[in-house]
Amino acid sequence: DPSMPSWDVLGTNLSVKRPDGTWDTEQNRLLLMDRKDFNKLGVGLDDMIEAYIQTVLSTVAIDQMAERLFNSKGRFRMRMFRSLNDDDALIDEIAL
Repeated sequence: DPSMPSWDVLGTNLSVKRPDGTWDTEQNRLLLMDRKDFNKLGVGLDDMIEAYIQTVLSTVAIDQMAERLFNSKGRFRMRMFRSLNDDDALIDEIAL
């Protein structure tokens, strides 16, 4: 889609804006790790598998919660949301 800003698709935490308004990459901030460096972290395969499973399960839970926050007519259930997170500043942002 030509109307979509490329930053939304291609921007990363390595991207920097030049003074002329174009984008570049600061490759000196890029971390590359091979097996030798990864082993220094002290993270084993079991830890990685457990972290992956927790990430997938929490993503599914968030998705299911988001579906429940809308009724069958597609309206946002503000009372339900407030019962889960009674944060006035956040609710003000959502209510815009």
